[in-house]
Amino acid sequence: MKKLVALVVVIGFALAVTGCATPQPSTYAYPAQGQSAERVARDQNECQAWAKQQTGFDPGTDTAKGAGVGLLVGALGGAAAGAAIGAAAGGIGGAGIGGGYAYTKSKDGYDRAYAACMSSRGYTVK
Repeated sequence: MKKLVALVVVIGFALAVTGCATPQPSTYAYPAQGQSAERVARDQNECQAWAKQQTGFDPGTDTAKGAGVGLLVGALGGAAAGAAIGAAAGGIGGAGIGGGYAYTKSKDGYDRAYAACMSSRGYTVK
């Protein structure tokens, strides 16, 4: 019974932590044409939305999904080993691995789409 409680606590914690993340594109866009702060914010939001539409990848949602799958696999593997500590360690480790895998799997295309959008609006993108 203690193992089950520990597993539920670990799963709840990991899902709460991974659900809080809202990753941004890993590219930097400099307003090379003197765009205002309001214009920069609007362009960033519109280009992020466009990149999601073009690639079908949402950095916040897809990362959490991958972490959840990794968490479940890791927790089940740890629980099968027979220790609540194994379930906790496996769950947390699996969440990190699963989240990272899903993130890198499609994030490159998302970042390229975002960079193309920002570049077309007059930003220097690196």
